[in-house]
Amino acid sequence: MSIRVTSVISYGLQLLYGLVGLLIGVLAGYLVYTTPDTLKLFVIVIGFFAFAVSVARLEWGLLLLAFMVYTNLSDIAIKFHGAPSVAKSFVVLLLFAIAMRWIVYSEQPRGWYRAAISMAIYILVTFASVLYAADPTRSLAAVETLIKNAFIVIAVVILLQSGVTLRRVVWALLIAGIFLGTLTIFQYLTNTYNNNYFGFAQNNVAALIGASKTNRVGGPIGDPNYYALIMLVLVPYAMDRIWNERNRWLRLLAIWAFAVCVGAVVLTFSRSGFVALVVVVGLMFLYHTPNLKNLLIILLVSIILLQFVPAQYTARLESLTSFLPGGSRNLRADAAIRGRVSELLVGLRMFQDHPVLGVGYDNYPVYYQEYSRQVGLDPRATERSAHNLYVEILAETGLVGLTVFSLIVFFTLRNLYWGVQELRARGEEDVAGMVAAVGVAVVGYLVASMFIHDAYQRYFWLHLAIAMAAPNVVAATMVNHRTYRDYV
Repeated sequence: MSIRVTSVISYGLQLLYGLVGLLIGVLAGYLVYTTPDTLKLFVIVIGFFAFAVSVARLEWGLLLLAFMVYTNLSDIAIKFHGAPSVAKSFVVLLLFAIAMRWIVYSEQPRGWYRAAISMAIYILVTFASVLYAADPTRSLAAVETLIKNAFIVIAVVILLQSGVTLRRVVWALLIAGIFLGTLTIFQYLTNTYNNNYFGFAQNNVAALIGASKTNRVGGPIGDPNYYALIMLVLVPYAMDRIWNERNRWLRLLAIWAFAVCVGAVVLTFSRSGFVALVVVVGLMFLYHTPNLKNLLIILLVSIILLQFVPAQYTARLESLTSFLPGGSRNLRADAAIRGRVSELLVGLRMFQDHPVLGVGYDNYPVYYQEYSRQVGLDPRATERSAHNLYVEILAETGLVGLTVFSLIVFFTLRNLYWGVQELRARGEEDVAGMVAAVGVAVVGYLVASMFIHDAYQRYFWLHLAIAMAAPNVVAATMVNHRTYRDYV
């Protein structure tokens, strides 16, 4: 009887895989027939290949997802090449592959419930604001984006279950950073700003100090400040791999990643990027004082990079001294700072008027002009964003939204801290270093978010998802230790 049941199940699985293969073949043939654009067809073929690889090895799907999100591949394919959306379909297919392996092979996903519940609560808070938002359509669109990011979070937490996988994810991110940063450096050295390199090296001409204008790199996003943000949070990963990677060639690759990521941050001319970069480097040195050899490597790379720092960048950074004790705060002399101050004051006034629930998710821009006229600092007659994540959350979702968001971040960072302590106590320095780097990356993102709002939130949720998965990594690493702490 048992043999017969096993035979029936085996036959059923073969039939299922055959039907799935047939369906994919028919769909691929249809798309080949109806897609005249070679580039679109290439993207479709790559998408099918990525899905097939992900079903066969879910970890590879995780690495592809990390690389795809970080390079903004899907949006670039749509905007610059007219290709169909890749990211949304890939995440759905990845979750489908996880479900298939759960049903067929009993590979039950572990450690994802807390992340799913946290995201569900935050989504409910933002969705509730649709009921009273001045522009509910904006709120619904923003909630839809948040739901998509929640799926990414859940997929990452499910798939990131060991130190080995974490190491590979770190390298997937660093490879993405090397790809983007190297393009940026090459674009700067060759002065080829008229070439966006298929959309991965966008830039714009902007005023820096007074009437002085120059090219500011924007990477795959097109916005210099956000590009600085996504590159600076890769610096902790690069520093950790420089210190702890045993393979000599991979250490050289980590040095390359460190150099081009820092170089890209500099070429954005972003002041907020510089402040956050100083914070993450400082935190990494506080966590782990490197030996003389590694310290000399980092100092040497930094000295070399200093030789290429544009004079406009140092002049722009000097404006930050106006906020130090004794500095002259002439807001009207710097339009960018004046605008940021206006946006902060507007957000705080919105919060004062709507302290509990806010004005509605993604509705800050709708109210900006109404409050900006009261503040009287910003002459621009256009919609503006808060340029401060926390003020944005306060203004749009009130104390309720900020409390939920803060609790998610707090418990995630607390688990990271406990995990690092346990790993170091057991001598697992390599995994501990990577987990610590994840924490520093999240803190760096939070610091930089004091100066920018949540426009490209998928990057934040990707890093936070990796941080949320840290208990899974610690559990797998500590599986042979009886004193392992219950983090979740």
